[in-house]
Amino acid sequence: MRTRSRISRPYLLILAIASLAAGCTSQERLTAKATSCTTKEVSIQQSAFSRNGSTTAWCAECKGKLYQCATTTERTHVECHVARENDICR
Repeated sequence: MRTRSRISRPYLLILAIASLAAGCTSQERLTAKATSCTTKEVSIQQSAFSRNGSTTAWCAECKGKLYQCATTTERTHVECHVARENDICR
């Protein structure tokens, strides 16, 4: 005889929503995390990344500087650097 754990449907729904929300960190928030900017100061820029549908790389402007940023698919680590002359953001 197999034993099944009984988890209520509302609990599963809440768990699913919480899991999705954890993975939905905005590019503005990730940029602010990796720079000295606040989320309100960050403006995501149109670039080859956005035109190609990339969600793990983007260009952002903050405080007069253009940044090139990248994150892991899980969005657990992000790095941004000021865009250089030959970067895709320029």
